[in-house]
Amino acid sequence: MTLSRRFVEKVAICTSRLSSNNYFSVSAKDVEATDVEPGDEVRVMLIRTDLESDIKPRDRAVYKSTLQKSNQVYVPKDVREKLNLTDGDLIKYIMIPSTAFPGITDGPFREKFGDMFEAVEQEDETQNAGETEEDRPKRQTSSAEFSASMQKTGQVTVPKEVRTKMGLIQGDTVLATISWKGNDMSVNKDIGTGHRITINKEERAKLGLEPGDNPDIRLAVF
Repeated sequence: MTLSRRFVEKVAICTSRLSSNNYFSVSAKDVEATDVEPGDEVRVMLIRTDLESDIKPRDRAVYKSTLQKSNQVYVPKDVREKLNLTDGDLIKYIMIPSTAFPGITDGPFREKFGDMFEAVEQEDETQNAGETEEDRPKRQTSSAEFSASMQKTGQVTVPKEVRTKMGLIQGDTVLATISWKGNDMSVNKDIGTGHRITINKEERAKLGLEPGDNPDIRLAVF
């Protein structure tokens, strides 16, 4: 058996749903194909499946976990938050046993899935670095309003003009008052990657927001 064929046989690519206890199930066929046993460490890439456009760095995440006896794999909180995942969401997973090869980033498989995993991890590191206090604009006001289109993931980009006037940078927490068709709610939101805030699924349901809607948003800092 060639190395390339051995590699392909040890990769699981399929879809699953996030359970209420933050696990997703790996099919018995995939477990057998990857030659992984309960307790083995695996490398996982999760990708959102409800996307209508090209997959961007914010739509995928890579992490290490352990295959459970029930053929389930845990999804950490930071991964769930990055992908804006909630119970029942459909996800695509790519799973590779961590110990199957001498090193996925420095072995003979780097030209295949190794490069893909490595690229996502580098993107995450760059995004997590974010901005620094040295990049913070001088605050001119403690509040500002804007209207912007909401993506299918619930993400809304805070306009540069608003960020500049309020002296906001990535990682800041603001009080966001979201208004739509006579309904409104005030919730704390973090300025995430791409200078976006995320309206979660429960909040969208309460306000009746759909992808493409342009809610009015007022941000305030104290």
